Amino acid sequence: MSEYQKMAKECKCCTKHVPLPTVMKSYNGTTVCPTTLQNIIEYKKIWESYGSRPMGSIRKHFSEFVQEIVERDFI
Repeated sequence: MSEYQKMAKECKCCTKHVPLPTVMKSYNGTTVCPTTLQNIIEYKKIWESYGSRPMGSIRKHFSEFVQEIVERDFI
């Protein structure tokens, strides 16, 4: 198993990314890949603009993993 494969196991969505990430990031103690971090930031901005959990037509564009991470900040 390569170094990148080992790192990717830390993020729940990395198996969906090709190629695997070469760096990992941290968000509130959760290790995520750069793509997931960007999705977290964007989903959080949307949540803040609505002042509550976004409607399903918006949420469907974000993984359950991203939603769970962001919702911990607001709930």
